[in-house]
Amino acid sequence: MISRRDLLASSVGSGVLIAPGNTGATATQSDDAQYFSAMISELREIRRAVSIDGTEAINTIRAAQRTYLKNSSRFPEFVDVGYDVFQSVIDWLIAVQQPVTINRLTDGRYTIVLFASTIVLRPDFPDGYVGQGYDK
Repeated sequence: MISRRDLLASSVGSGVLIAPGNTGATATQSDDAQYFSAMISELREIRRAVSIDGTEAINTIRAAQRTYLKNSSRFPEFVDVGYDVFQSVIDWLIAVQQPVTINRLTDGRYTIVLFASTIVLRPDFPDGYVGQGYDK
């Protein structure tokens, strides 16, 4: 989001203050075009980030974390998920350029950390399964 101060200090705000007959207006217009071009590029990146594969699975995990948070005033240590959800989390982390660190628990289950909770792969559960959060 652009603050009003940044907007007025940018070429857009300064272009409003230049008189129409001034020769500096042409330079300001090219600055404006560059500014808006950069803004459009950033908006396209935001749209791409929202439409990333796995966002639906991430939202489901967030809902489970939110439920646990409301009940216990803290995030769960673990959330069990099925195979497809686990893969969606990995795809999402790669798409948003976050580190992907896959670990194993002592019982051999694969885990990955997401939003202060450890996501546990449960291959014996259905592929799209997202369980409730829990602690040890």
